[in-house]
Parts: sequence; C-alpha cells; structure tokens
Amino acid sequence: MARITNGILGAFSGKVGAVVGASWRGIDYMRGLPEPSNKPATPPQLAQRLKMVLFRGFLLGVDQIIENCFQNYDKKTPMNSALSYNMQYAVTGGYPDLNIDFPNLLYSKGDLLSVWSPAALSSEPNTIDFSWQNGAFSNYRSAEDKVTLVAYSQENMEFVTLTDAGLRTDEGSRLIFPGNFSGQQVHCYLSLYSKAFNIASTNEYLGLVTVV
Repeated sequence: MARITNGILGAFSGKVGAVVGASWRGIDYMRGLPEPSNKPATPPQLAQRLKMVLFRGFLLGVDQIIENCFQNYDKKTPMNSALSYNMQYAVTGGYPDLNIDFPNLLYSKGDLLSVWSPAALSSEPNTIDFSWQNGAFSNYRSAEDKVTLVAYSQENMEFVTLTDAGLRTDEGSRLIFPGNFSGQQVHCYLSLYSKAFNIASTNEYLGLVTVV
C-alpha cells in the first residue's frame, strides 16, 4: 500500500502495482520493482555479497566516528561511502576466503594533515600508549586538532575507541581497555579531527600490538 503525502498530484511513498515511490535527501523518485531472476549468481557477484556481509556489521562498531570523519564523498552517506571504500580496498584473499585487510581499513578520511612517526606500545596492563610527532602548525595541522584512538580485537570481535584522546600538540595519549584484554593482539589506529574547520584526517594504521 502506498501513502500520498501532498495530495493527489504529490509524491507518494510505498508500492503501487509494479512501481515503488520513495524519497532520498528530499528528492522524490519512483522506480520499478526488480524482475526476479532464475540465473545463478556469478563468482564476482557472490564475492561482492560476501564483502557486504563482511563489512556491514563490522563498521557499525565505529559508526559515530565514520559519521563525523569519513569525508570527501559524493552523494552518499558517510557510512555508505566507508562501506564502498573498504569493500574495494580493504579486503584480502580470494572468494570464498575473504578477510578484512586491517592495514588498509579506513574509518576516517579527509584533508586534515596527519601526524609524523605515530607509534603504539603496551607497557602496562590493559593499556596502550600512543605517541607521535608534529610538523609545523597551519590550518591543516593545528595544535588544537583532537586525537581519536581506535583499537580492534579480533579475539573479542570488539572495537575500543577514544574520540577525545587529547590534542595534537600533546604528542601522546593512553587508551585504557575495559575488562581484561591482557594477552590479546589488537589492531591500532590514530586519526585527528579539527572542530574549527570540520575536517578530519585519514586514519593511520599503527600495527598489531599485544596488550600487556
């Protein structure tokens, strides 16, 4: 059943026969229902579906960061852009043995300049210390840029994030894990966000670190 929102000559939402009415970002449109197909899916189609399954739930673990920081996209939501990017560039292996390529994973993408020589090290229980160096400050590398820290445990299938971990000028910050992560290996990332200019940096992969 369809619903008319602005009178008989207005747009409608829902299904009428073989036509579906909907709206996206304030633009009303209609499309026909897809024709059912009896053809078996090809290997590339199956691989694409598996990539979608691989990333759709996974990226929800950093959805708030993606919403603010995945930039430079065209006519897509930040989440859809992140999904599209990672399905194309952050997958390793061949179908059906596909896996996430963690060094190439992006949850933040933008024009803000990153830091120099970022590193992550665990020397105390349930903590990882992040460090970096700064270049000359400018509009694209400000002392007031906020640091975001991200770690992902494959064992727990869990992200641990700290979105206000300090300022670029601090050249260091600590991520404290909830519960007991000691002995686990986690993938570590660092990115920055400028509240003044509403731009983010592309996140840096700092490697796989064993939590003490």
